[in-house]
Amino acid sequence: MKNFFIVFVISLLFCAAYAHAQDASSEEYTVQKSDTLWGISGSKLQDNFLWPKIWSVNPHISNPDLIHPGEKIIIPSKEKLMQETKPLAPEEKKETQAADKPFSKPFNKPVVATEAASKFEFLAEAGKKYIVNKNLYISSGWIADEFPGIGKIVSSPTNRTLLGRGDFVYLEFNKNVGPENKFFTIRDVKIVHHPVTHKKLGHQIRVTGIVEVTGTDNGLPKAKITESFEDIQVSDGLLPYQEMEPPLIPGVVRTPDKKGYVVESFSNTQMSGEGAIVFLDKGRNDGLEAGDVFSTLADVPVERSTGKIQIVSVQPTTSSAIIVTSSEEIIVGARWGQK
Repeated sequence: MKNFFIVFVISLLFCAAYAHAQDASSEEYTVQKSDTLWGISGSKLQDNFLWPKIWSVNPHISNPDLIHPGEKIIIPSKEKLMQETKPLAPEEKKETQAADKPFSKPFNKPVVATEAASKFEFLAEAGKKYIVNKNLYISSGWIADEFPGIGKIVSSPTNRTLLGRGDFVYLEFNKNVGPENKFFTIRDVKIVHHPVTHKKLGHQIRVTGIVEVTGTDNGLPKAKITESFEDIQVSDGLLPYQEMEPPLIPGVVRTPDKKGYVVESFSNTQMSGEGAIVFLDKGRNDGLEAGDVFSTLADVPVERSTGKIQIVSVQPTTSSAIIVTSSEEIIVGARWGQK
């Protein structure tokens, strides 16, 4: 009887362990070199666009663009995540079934076909989740018709020309600035021309930091550098400070039927990879919105998709986008659109 009881208990423990293993809804994953949440979501869940779900259950990841080899993350099961996916309304299902053209991966969630854009839906996460972190959003800049500076950094108390957070600088303004005492420092990086048409698109503006006026020395406004996104230089321009918040990851991701060319990269290199910011030749006037997703395209040896980009910010005729994933380097002059 005693032996029977022991065998019975062991059997119960085994069954409980097996049931727990069967019910496990997540796994622990160790980040490898070159991993991204986008790529992990694709390989583990077979759906790249579930990466915000992975981010949401790993609160220790403050910046989804920066995960490090050796870091432990939790990956919920796809079944659990898909249970949270917002179902389509009956009329949306009919519209989807009536669509003439199937959608290619990774857009394999319930799809709504419209004349303006294609969409897939998932429930928004609790709290705010951004497409890019705030510093990258601010520093990435934009393409402007004219340089918008209202003044510049003219010198520093130490006579250094390269400065950073905590350093002091002297400012000079070319117009009245009112009561403002906080400014972005901006740089006129280059004149951007379209790589195909060679048309002038404007000035590439980069935000290098933030300064706050603390007083004056011999009539010159003196300011402290409170934030630097890169080395701040004497001669960098000034722009009135305003609060900036990156775009949220949309609950409905649009994939509009638009196309164009990559016209420049943030770093001014010919080639860019995952996580880099690039500039496009279409903007608000063309119907683009922050959060829109497109494929980058190559023609040789055959037309194919080389990656995915997501719009970060829009100007009237240009926009900036982050390279979410890429199978090869994205070059200036590459086409983008839907594939």
